[in-house]
Amino acid sequence: MNSQEKSNPNKKVLYAALALLGAAAVLLGIWRFAVPKPAEGEKNILVRVIHAGGGEAAFPIQTRQDYLGFALVEAGVVEDNQSTYGLYILTADGETADEGNQEWWKVTKSGEMVNTGADQTPIADGDAFELTLTVGYDG
Repeated sequence: MNSQEKSNPNKKVLYAALALLGAAAVLLGIWRFAVPKPAEGEKNILVRVIHAGGGEAAFPIQTRQDYLGFALVEAGVVEDNQSTYGLYILTADGETADEGNQEWWKVTKSGEMVNTGADQTPIADGDAFELTLTVGYDG
């Protein structure tokens, strides 16, 4: 085997690594431009907590926070339960979800499900959010 044949597999690995690095850079760029940006400054938002029995509580929140999770904790609407993935809402307005019964707090914005965790959900002045105690992990 001559030296050209030996270096050929190394070149393939190098080209594959460069292609992978390039793809990662492109995906990072897309992510940076696609992630919603929070509004700056003072914000007034409304958060409705909808309990298991159908009762509701409204929390007008005035904050300088950029993301919903931090505003909820700051206002005392939810307990600060940090997980590996960020804020995990287990207790809202004093009611704790029973994970054994597949209960969880669904976060919606003006009735529409948010596609981000509370820590990544940007807020703007006048936004309205709902935290609804939901049973069943499919919905």
